[in-house]
Amino acid sequence: MGRRGVFLIKTAELKVLARRFFVIILFLASFFFILLSKVDSVVIEAANKAALDVTGPIMQVVEYPSRIIHRIYTYFYDFSHIYIENRSLREENKQMMMLQNKVRALEVENQLLGRLLNYVPPADASFISAKIIAESGDSFTHILLVYVGDEEVKKGQVVLGEESVIGRIDEVSGHYARIILVTDINSKIPVVVERTRARAILSGDNTMMPQLIFLRSSADVQEGDVIVTSGVGGMFPAGLPIGFVNSVQSGEITVETMADISRMEYVRIVDYGLSNNDDDLTSEFDESK
Repeated sequence: MGRRGVFLIKTAELKVLARRFFVIILFLASFFFILLSKVDSVVIEAANKAALDVTGPIMQVVEYPSRIIHRIYTYFYDFSHIYIENRSLREENKQMMMLQNKVRALEVENQLLGRLLNYVPPADASFISAKIIAESGDSFTHILLVYVGDEEVKKGQVVLGEESVIGRIDEVSGHYARIILVTDINSKIPVVVERTRARAILSGDNTMMPQLIFLRSSADVQEGDVIVTSGVGGMFPAGLPIGFVNSVQSGEITVETMADISRMEYVRIVDYGLSNNDDDLTSEFDESK
């Protein structure tokens, strides 16, 4: 018999021994579990507690990095959502501010238009409201440019502020009209002192204080006297207020207009149906020279 045959015989013997050893191991394991089931439960609980005391700290140490990673992830996740929400809120706040500014502008405009609507024109007169879009005040002119749209506006019509005369229409072109103010150097308006009924001409000089000219030297004029239109010449109806006497010095009488033209945004253009005669008005006051 050769070596190969001897090797095969020994291998077969080892397989038989292994099977027997495996059967013995299974028998012993079965016996161990049967014995274990008979042990008192107190001993088992004690063993479990001991195992828990040993494995608990180990599991805590192993779990700690995962908790840290979870917290970091949650922090950045929440931070990204807060950033997106904050950006959205900033955009909403910007829109709200724009809307608030529009509302405030509409409130101011509504108040201004409401004041204009308080004016009740005579039965034979009508008026429109116009928005001021430009103002020119220098050494040569003192005028306003207003937007009238498709409304019919004519040269010579009276222009009022909230409570007094501020000028008259000087020119109309398309949707726009030019107003010559009572303070313009080319403005000459027949007026009377309301208290004494003394006649005069209110002459602009391109300052905020027009002057009374062609007034009788004996006329009684005092500071604070109200100046109103006289109706002479057909340019303005009688009785429209213009301003107050501001000062009386060395024969020079200045008038402060009731309307603060520098702060107005809207005006009333009134059609009284007058002829708007622009003839020389000074002939009516020759007697005052």
